[in-house]
Amino acid sequence: MTTRAWDRFMTEDDRKVFANGALRSPRGPGRVNALLVIDMQVTACGEDRPIAEQLDRFPGSCGPHAWAAIPVQQRLLAAARAAGVPVIYSKHVFHGYTGLAKAGSGVFAATDPRSEIEAAVAMQPGDILIEKQTPSCFVATNLPLILAELGVDGLVVVGNSTSGCVRATCVDGEAMGYRMSVVEQGVFDRIEMSHAASLFDMQFKICDVIDEAAALAILARRAQAA
Repeated sequence: MTTRAWDRFMTEDDRKVFANGALRSPRGPGRVNALLVIDMQVTACGEDRPIAEQLDRFPGSCGPHAWAAIPVQQRLLAAARAAGVPVIYSKHVFHGYTGLAKAGSGVFAATDPRSEIEAAVAMQPGDILIEKQTPSCFVATNLPLILAELGVDGLVVVGNSTSGCVRATCVDGEAMGYRMSVVEQGVFDRIEMSHAASLFDMQFKICDVIDEAAALAILARRAQAA
């Protein structure tokens, strides 16, 4: 049996409840899917070393957890681009012209280099960028308009953070009728318990949590259809 991120946090009582059956049935991917890369910014990734040692420079760093997910994201990005699947990035950022308080300083100010996309998963020509100021990629952004234009009804999701922007985006996406598929190995969080609990909640209450192989199979459909 495949080990899931939440397994080591479950109590014996939890396992008995779980043994009686899944709390929701998988919905499966959309008819037309895109790859959504959420907030893969320098401040969230930091460096591949203990988180506590770098919080002075990268206060939102997920350190080794981020860098474990990055190779998975790289493979999914390569597969999506090769298959002609739309690749959409989100960036949590505040611009000075908006007058919003957070635009003046902090790691998400547009003037701070730490707000940029991590070079290891850099955008390429043809990729789409949405900018946001709330956890959800769907709130006060043009993402729904872009998806409608592309005819996309499903999103394969990777990025940061599992308990924050990933979860919020999946809750809103499912509520709006999109089929959201979170790649377990492609998302991460600073706190392992938050990561595991959020994946559990999404799988059994909100959307599908899939592995890398399943995600690659979804992305390959575009090439096969072509």
